[in-house]
Amino acid sequence: MSASLSRRTAGPSARSTVALLALLTAASTSRLTAQALDSAHVTVGHAIRATRAPEIDGRENDAVWRTATPMIAFRQFEPGENGEPTFRTEARAAYDDRYLYVIVRAFDPHPDSLASLLSRRDVKTASDQLKILIDAYHDGRTGIELAVNPAGVKRDYSIYGDITEDVTWDGVWDVATSIDSLGWVAEYRVPFSQLRFTAKDVHTFGFGVWRDITRLNERTGWPLYRPSRRTLISQLGTLEGIAGIGTPRRLELLPYTVTKSVPNPASAPGGSRGAVAGGLDLKAGIGSRVTIDATVNPDFGQVEADPAVLNLSAFEIRFDERRPFFQEGAGLYRCGGSCEGIFYTRRIGRTPQMRRSNADALFTNITAAAKITGRFDNGLAFGLVNASTEHVRGADGTTIEPQTNYLVLRGLREMRGGRSQLGMELTDVRRRSDDATDPFLRRAATTLLLQGYHRFARDRWEVMGYTGLNQVSGSARSIALTQRNSVHFYQRPDHEETYDSTRTAMGGVVVSAGIKQVGGRVRYESVLRYASAGVEMNDLGFVNLVNDVSFRQSLDLRQLRPNGVLRSSFSTMSAETHWTTGGLLAAQTLSVHTSGSLLNNWGGAITASLGDVGGTHCVSCARGGPALRQSMKNNLRFDLVGDPRPVVVPRAAYRIGTSDEGRSWYRGADAGAEWRFASRFSTSMALNYDQVTNDQQWIGNYGAFLSDTTHFTFARLYQHILGITMRANWTATPTLSFQLYAQPFVTTGQYSNWRELNDARADEYADRFATFRTSAPANFNVKQFNSNAVLRWEYRPASAVFLVWQQGRAQDARNPGVFVPGRDVRDLFGARPLNTLLLKVSYWFNP
Repeated sequence: MSASLSRRTAGPSARSTVALLALLTAASTSRLTAQALDSAHVTVGHAIRATRAPEIDGRENDAVWRTATPMIAFRQFEPGENGEPTFRTEARAAYDDRYLYVIVRAFDPHPDSLASLLSRRDVKTASDQLKILIDAYHDGRTGIELAVNPAGVKRDYSIYGDITEDVTWDGVWDVATSIDSLGWVAEYRVPFSQLRFTAKDVHTFGFGVWRDITRLNERTGWPLYRPSRRTLISQLGTLEGIAGIGTPRRLELLPYTVTKSVPNPASAPGGSRGAVAGGLDLKAGIGSRVTIDATVNPDFGQVEADPAVLNLSAFEIRFDERRPFFQEGAGLYRCGGSCEGIFYTRRIGRTPQMRRSNADALFTNITAAAKITGRFDNGLAFGLVNASTEHVRGADGTTIEPQTNYLVLRGLREMRGGRSQLGMELTDVRRRSDDATDPFLRRAATTLLLQGYHRFARDRWEVMGYTGLNQVSGSARSIALTQRNSVHFYQRPDHEETYDSTRTAMGGVVVSAGIKQVGGRVRYESVLRYASAGVEMNDLGFVNLVNDVSFRQSLDLRQLRPNGVLRSSFSTMSAETHWTTGGLLAAQTLSVHTSGSLLNNWGGAITASLGDVGGTHCVSCARGGPALRQSMKNNLRFDLVGDPRPVVVPRAAYRIGTSDEGRSWYRGADAGAEWRFASRFSTSMALNYDQVTNDQQWIGNYGAFLSDTTHFTFARLYQHILGITMRANWTATPTLSFQLYAQPFVTTGQYSNWRELNDARADEYADRFATFRTSAPANFNVKQFNSNAVLRWEYRPASAVFLVWQQGRAQDARNPGVFVPGRDVRDLFGARPLNTLLLKVSYWFNP
């Protein structure tokens, strides 16, 4: 009806007609809304058998899609939980003997506004997205996620523990996308060989579909997903009607060859040596329940370098695991909470522990490794990892790392649909020591852990706990070194245990229990942990906090729906207290954190904390000396993150803190941004700078060992720390990409006021120290540069070519203690580079 006609007919009768139409429309809309709300509870989808396989082209013109029943009851879960979707979405499913097929139609009245950015596989961008979630075991605890954006970029994850995502899992599956006048479509083909399910005549899979609309910052899902419940897989719907597919044969072979040109530090500047290596990765299924993963002579050349850092603390720094073999399936070996440290995969293939010079090998080669995992209908699951590393000799022919075998065994039983669990984990390390290593390295280390949890009160509360036993053994000298290392410090004069140089074994126990609220707007957690002084898990784990009794409480508040100002928000308050096993107050921290996202999608956070409140004592600060009384610490941090949708996304942070009654302080800032120049190009840069003054930086202990004449010395350290992290990405197609990572790092330090402990527990700060020497320790200026350039081409599914160039530089001999950023960076790039060039080719077989 034209506008003029509407005006001409707008008489009394016409107005009545319009009013009647409005009432009918409102009633119809009300009925549709009610139907939509009712359909939010529809959680069952049906897959039909395809008599003819659909062509995977991202289009709906195959016959099977015209007869498949659509899943349409999508509901919004971000920014509001159980809200009306802005746009309609439909999904359909089909199958044949080898594949599961899914097609998702995402309606959009403005398809030209779709966010569709190119990137390499598994890189999340600010793009629209469709994702299917499959729980083939239908156990409510495990599954996979397969996501794609309109440009065809694939992302996939495995899920364990109901909600934890393993982003390193790479499955072999196909998807095609297309954009048309109605919106866009994603069409999936998932081999049953990539799923894990038991042999049955008729199968029911857990199933869900999620949609992201980037320009609206909206997420919808089928069936209704509630983020407030802190679960994922157990909220999926079901996909029924899959019958007669049998058990797929699961055998995958991935042979590869690597050509290397690696630096030779013993040669003239710029010298290198070449090498050619090969290996094999294998994945095989034993029946429908057990899977074997094995690798022979694995290569990890395409892995990004660890960030540069200068560690002046008593403890080592934990780095993330990036090697695919150890990342994939790692969730099975994580028990949650503080027991995470029992298995630290970076111990396998570590830098030789007795490395003496740059001419020695930087890493220990892994000769072979295998994983076996299994899952059964009764909730029983197990995993086994075994790896063997080579015997490594230094440049002088002396052993710097003995041949070592690492074993990890994990078993668990889930009950009540995964709402209760009992589990165990065993780790064991055996070294083939010789005369060179036996005085320094432990020969054996074994840890046994038992853990469990139980959810109750409609799964809104959870109690959890674990206990572990640990023992290490070796020569008397190696165990004496263990007692004196930074984890234990048995030589400390006020330690709860007695140092014994004749021991050939030591061990201890860890116990923890807690309760937490896992669902709802308000959440609470309380955890108690005890670790005896003799616990030593660092042969295959990462546990630095022993001789410790701790109690931690936290209260969280989450916003479930947008309001007039915020799209989302999260706030938490926590309190944590630590004592030694003898009752000495060792640490006490109070912290408050709040973060949120505005309606314009800018986000920010504020974090404040008070540390060492109430007269605490540091048992590691003097590196084996007496516990040192601590003064209160204050810390404050601000973070700001820009809207992720524009071409430029800025980030910034500012932090300040004081301690030691104002004698120690720090201030620092981060600034950076990500630029998306085009759909194929992106780059990012982040600069961090800190000024730090530490008035009680440990320098060294001097004098007779274990005597009252020992001098435990400290100094005032004024430090500058500058780091720049740069990344660039170019994506020609979803299977061909180039990445560049580079990080220069500079830190300088000036020492003054060299002192020794006088009265370590004095109330007044000044009374705790006395002058040691009038001179000062040597200043430093440490510079490092790490970079990786990786060209990756997946020339067929799961088969790839990697061309990798790695460069490292280090320089610490110039201008100690004097910080001039431009000059220091120039000095760094004038240092001798160590270049590594790798070409790796792999080919995936599925016989």
